[in-house]
Amino acid sequence: MGVALWHGAASARDIALAATEYPPYYGESMVQGGPVVELTLQVLREAGHTPSVRFMPWVRALQWGEGGQVDGLIGVWHSSAREAAFLYSQPLVDNRIVLCRLGDHGPARFNGFDSLRPYTVGVVSGYADPPELAQAGVHTEPVVEDLQNLRKLVAGRIDLALIDSRVAKHLIEHDLDARGQAINCLEPAVQRHPQYLVISRRVPDAPLIIAAFNEKLRVWRRTKEYRELAQRWGW
Repeated sequence: MGVALWHGAASARDIALAATEYPPYYGESMVQGGPVVELTLQVLREAGHTPSVRFMPWVRALQWGEGGQVDGLIGVWHSSAREAAFLYSQPLVDNRIVLCRLGDHGPARFNGFDSLRPYTVGVVSGYADPPELAQAGVHTEPVVEDLQNLRKLVAGRIDLALIDSRVAKHLIEHDLDARGQAINCLEPAVQRHPQYLVISRRVPDAPLIIAAFNEKLRVWRRTKEYRELAQRWGW
């Protein structure tokens, strides 16, 4: 090891990353780990590193990243609280976060957070939820993963589920029975969340890894390979 990359960047080395199950963006059973994993690992390879990814529940992945048990995490949303533990790359792809309901139960549109007070909203532990939810006094129920919330929605145990629109579509098509077809998502979107690669601040060469990644990402976005990846995954 010890090969200089560019402008005094971090020496090429093995980089251990963690991710959770978040199809259609990434998942252990997906081809190449899904588009966000495929993109992230390819750009790190372009920067001279040898990356690997281990899939685990999100809360554990976050704890391991904060503690330096892995070098970083794939597909992380930004929050000011996380900046204390991580350095962020340039954005990879956007999440469009919506509220979903079952049939006509609940509001027909998202009309602001104050309008959600009469409802119970399912969220996922560890996700960077809109702070306006708590500020408006909305009752939320956390679970470990998005699929649990959609199942609770079908069972009538929550009124609304906060979820990425592509994730909701994927889970409804692949993991729910016919009752899931009654789930529909409200407009407009609650928020948009870019996804990032983050490197733990406990990693000594974290700033150099991120700088090299950003430079290679900027270059790689102009390549035929990136256009083919984006087309293949429908970005």
